[in-house]
Amino acid sequence: MRIEEWNGYKIRFVEKDGEWWAVLKDVCDALELKTWKVKQRLEKDLLLKYTLETNGGVQEMLIINEFGIYDTVFQSRKKEAGEFRYWVYEAIKSMRFAIGLEGFQVFRMLDKEHQKEAMAKLNCNLRNPVRVDFIKANTIANKAVSNKHGYSKMLKKGTMSPQMLVDREPILEDTVELISVNEKFGLGISVSKAVYQKYSS
Repeated sequence: MRIEEWNGYKIRFVEKDGEWWAVLKDVCDALELKTWKVKQRLEKDLLLKYTLETNGGVQEMLIINEFGIYDTVFQSRKKEAGEFRYWVYEAIKSMRFAIGLEGFQVFRMLDKEHQKEAMAKLNCNLRNPVRVDFIKANTIANKAVSNKHGYSKMLKKGTMSPQMLVDREPILEDTVELISVNEKFGLGISVSKAVYQKYSS
């Protein structure tokens, strides 16, 4: 078992079959979530029972794998949730390197999941969503994060660095939210201009 600390919270990790799992209660405490609620929402293959040595003796606790951790992060409304997600990625990456496994490919997979969730949200929020709406949201997010990192031209998502992908997530979320609100209330504002101004380097 390894214990990592984030913002004063101790997160216990255990290595099982070459993967790092975290104690569900620790993750929920850090994200200010109710453990029993998160347990109900998580897919069964993302968590399991595990026996751990604790100060109170041997206890059976629920642990979640890396995908389960990120799934839990998405349920949190805590503003630091995004920071926690990146911290988890870095912590697990360092532990993964210790056993000789590469973590960047996993990060790419998780980023794709975030992309799907953002597009699903946009699809639900718009009255008559069309393909151009999704292209617009991604183009604005890509351009904004490229500007933020000092690029004069827009970088495609597939060529972005890990840090750019991390920065892109809240930008995409803001873009989706603004497009939705703009249509709902007929504000008539330029979404791209507003996003570029907020995230200018």
